[in-house]
Amino acid sequence: MKVGDCPSCRAPVEFAPGAGQIKVCEYCQTVVFRGEHQLESRGKVAELMDTESPLKVGLGGRYSGTPFTIAGRVQKSNATGTWDEWCLQFEDERTAWLAESEGEWKLLFPLSNVAPPQVSALHVLGAFTLRDKTFVVEEKNLAKTVSAEGQLPAFNREHLYVDATGPRGVFCTLDEADGEVEAYVGNFVTLEALGFDESELSPTPKKEALRQARCTHCNGPLDLKAPDATKRVACPYCGALLQVLGGQLEFLEMLEKPPFEPRIPLGAKGRLHDPTLAKAEGPPPEWTCLAFLVRSCTVEGTRYPWDEYLLWNRTLGFRWLMHSNGHWTWLTPIPAGEVTMAYRLAKLGAESFRQYQTVFATTEYVAGECYWQVTAGERAQASEYVAPPRSLNVDQTDHEATFTLGVLVENATLEKAFRLPKKLNPPVGIAPAQPNPFGKKAGEAWLWSGIWAAALMVLVMAFSLLGTTETYYRGHFSVPPNAAPASPEAQRFSEPFEVKKAVPLEVKVEAPGLSNNWLGVSIDLVNEKTGEVIAVYAESEYYSGTTDGESWSEGSHSQTRQTDVVDPGQYVLRTTPTFEASRAVDYDVEVSADDGAGLCCPLFMFLLLLAAPLYYSLRANGFETSKWNDAVFQSAPNVSTFPYAKADDDD
Repeated sequence: MKVGDCPSCRAPVEFAPGAGQIKVCEYCQTVVFRGEHQLESRGKVAELMDTESPLKVGLGGRYSGTPFTIAGRVQKSNATGTWDEWCLQFEDERTAWLAESEGEWKLLFPLSNVAPPQVSALHVLGAFTLRDKTFVVEEKNLAKTVSAEGQLPAFNREHLYVDATGPRGVFCTLDEADGEVEAYVGNFVTLEALGFDESELSPTPKKEALRQARCTHCNGPLDLKAPDATKRVACPYCGALLQVLGGQLEFLEMLEKPPFEPRIPLGAKGRLHDPTLAKAEGPPPEWTCLAFLVRSCTVEGTRYPWDEYLLWNRTLGFRWLMHSNGHWTWLTPIPAGEVTMAYRLAKLGAESFRQYQTVFATTEYVAGECYWQVTAGERAQASEYVAPPRSLNVDQTDHEATFTLGVLVENATLEKAFRLPKKLNPPVGIAPAQPNPFGKKAGEAWLWSGIWAAALMVLVMAFSLLGTTETYYRGHFSVPPNAAPASPEAQRFSEPFEVKKAVPLEVKVEAPGLSNNWLGVSIDLVNEKTGEVIAVYAESEYYSGTTDGESWSEGSHSQTRQTDVVDPGQYVLRTTPTFEASRAVDYDVEVSADDGAGLCCPLFMFLLLLAAPLYYSLRANGFETSKWNDAVFQSAPNVSTFPYAKADDDD
């Protein structure tokens, strides 16, 4: 323990070994620097503000099995508030920082042997890489050191900083002062995980001071539900906006009263599982409705409002319910580092979200308790990416961006969870992340139609192969004695027969008595009504004998010919045989056709099978068209486009 005198007030100043070169004098708030030869003054700091932190310098704890002591404390502020950062000195000589952020604690260790980017060159939602890990900037601002106590490794009056998140909950802070950038990496922790003795933690003053606070403007009772996390309070009676400072309420401004009562009353408690979580076990947690906001955007001169409800659970933290046109969306905060952004696309893990809209949102009304320093009229760029039934929502200002994962919630679920006395208004129109009710039906219809079409095709092919044949005519013809081949005397005519439908005909000529001979028959099918003649020629030959004691044969007693498609009607056969002189044989002629179902019946069935999938596909396409016609992208507050909307007819 090194002891010296304060350069300002000469009071004794003690430096613990290894705990840093800066010590704040307990008597005059002088920032004392431990030089090589003497103690030097680096100016003074203001008295500490009461930030109601339960920690204090000198408190001991344990993290991952290693003991530590709180060696010092730095109190910083930016344009939106004041917070504490606690310097932890571990027994293994490591130094870490513990900071509180919206009710959560971040434990950060300095990262050495890296070349971090300049903070001044980064922007909100920009990305940078440290040791093969990619971080996304969630906040960029200027921090001023307003006070400090204890022993510290360094001291900067003001510095630029960015807070960024990476994959799997990793958190990073970059501090830039005088051109030098320091990187700190860690994650969120709980006070229980830091091993503090609960009996040594200081009570939180505002927990009691604010629990039964009254409005400083109208004296109305406020009954705060989460005083430890509250930074702004909007009085539900008079509309006064109050800030929490030092455990007390201070008047800021008057707000316009909301145009209607909240659909979920402030202070209402409801039990339901977080629907964004894949698995929910045990009884549903209880959520308290802390705040009610009305926000809106203006697109091409038209105002589009929506409501937001802030929910709080002591263990799980904050969630949001967003209400628009009767549709309710549950929103859970997620780290920006878990999301990969691209042009009109965002990815969360393996899930892709398509950008639906980007608008400039204005906060119009506030009632209840808020964990950030909300003001009436504050503006933010709000973007929504959808992968029904989920959505990714990004609210971005010049200094900060927040990400939430959304899931649509049924009205009946909320009515039951919060025991609402009145039914919520039914949904109107289509929500951006609303699943297409016809998409699944169209897919199922196409699947079953494909299955039935394949089965029908198999049946058609089977009947085509097996098929049945209808015989239109069968007759026996003899060649008159002494008739010359192909002479008019050898011609024969059939009885009339009817062809019932337009089909190709098969004409078979068979001569059972043919032996070592041949026979050719010219056949004319004469349409009795039109006189049209369709001619075919069939020739059969059959030879057999014995050679070297072995029997042999070749040829066939019959031959079949097929015509083109013939018209239905009454027909007569005219046969003219050709044969070797004096070797004529009798012959038979058969006219037939396949008696299948034809193409009409299967084609009709195929068309019938297409009816359901086409219907649902058209409905699904109409649903998507209606939804995406409402998509809007605003590139500036007064410039908006509906990129998917169809142009109106000028007629």
